[in-house]
Amino acid sequence: MLRINAENAPQTVIFEGDMSPEKAAHLRQLGCDILHLKRREESDTAALTSTLVHEGRHPDLIEFTGETVLIGSEKDTPAGTVRHLQKKILPYAPWKSQARVVIFQNAAGIKDEAETAMLKTLEEPAPLHYYFLSVPTAEILKETIRSRAVITRIQISPSGQALPADGWQRFYHLAGVRDFMLQYPEATEKLVAETRAACDTLAYSNDDFLALERILYSVPRQLFDKETVSVQTRALRFAILPFFAALRDRLTEGHVPPLAPLVLNRMPVAAALKATDHIRAYLRSLETRIFGNRPLNQQTVFYSFYFRFFPLWTARE
Repeated sequence: MLRINAENAPQTVIFEGDMSPEKAAHLRQLGCDILHLKRREESDTAALTSTLVHEGRHPDLIEFTGETVLIGSEKDTPAGTVRHLQKKILPYAPWKSQARVVIFQNAAGIKDEAETAMLKTLEEPAPLHYYFLSVPTAEILKETIRSRAVITRIQISPSGQALPADGWQRFYHLAGVRDFMLQYPEATEKLVAETRAACDTLAYSNDDFLALERILYSVPRQLFDKETVSVQTRALRFAILPFFAALRDRLTEGHVPPLAPLVLNRMPVAAALKATDHIRAYLRSLETRIFGNRPLNQQTVFYSFYFRFFPLWTARE
């Protein structure tokens, strides 16, 4: 796997991995290192560059942090849109550095016309212009964007702070979803509570059909029904995570320490492997966009997955 730093960074990079605050900070720091390395004035210290970047005041680092990235009005070119980037920023030379860094902290949110508009920019970036796109998996993005980029994965080690003693909270801490929990604390707290309660009473048999359907689909949709489709998709991904991790633990049992807050050690390894493949396909389908970049119908995606997954859930050695 390519370990990217300020000296070897390609101009367009897709960074896969958990959408965590640590990952966002890593990309911001990489941008900071590049801007300092290419600084125009030797008197600009690393501390000064870091301060400007982390306070959002460095003129040569542009960061898109929202859930969605829109193309924007061609007439007004509002800030925070692709048209503003292309018409008001990119045509002009960087100021304090010879380089410019553009970070999309949620590149999956680049929508419709905005994505099309970015293709030319990514295909022929100006010298010393760097574009970093953060996504859970590169398959979320169109092939036309993937083909223009180097794809790598960031694995963020947990910080030195003590891990939560509670198994469920420790799992979410390590799973890289704390940003989602902090952004939607009430909804995620309710979802975790429902999941924990359901897992305490699961029979690991056909009797679990309604309980799993509820915590994997009905509850996330209800709790996030007023949010955008993108946020609802994140909620569905969030809901499946403990079960995905439990399958991982089953497949690596005895080789690596367990991660999940529940145990599926009665499921045959062959069934766990198939179930893992179904979850991967489900997560990809949740992010698939068709017909002008519209997402697939979430209900169809879920039940297409669920009716394949559930017979494996009840399998026994």
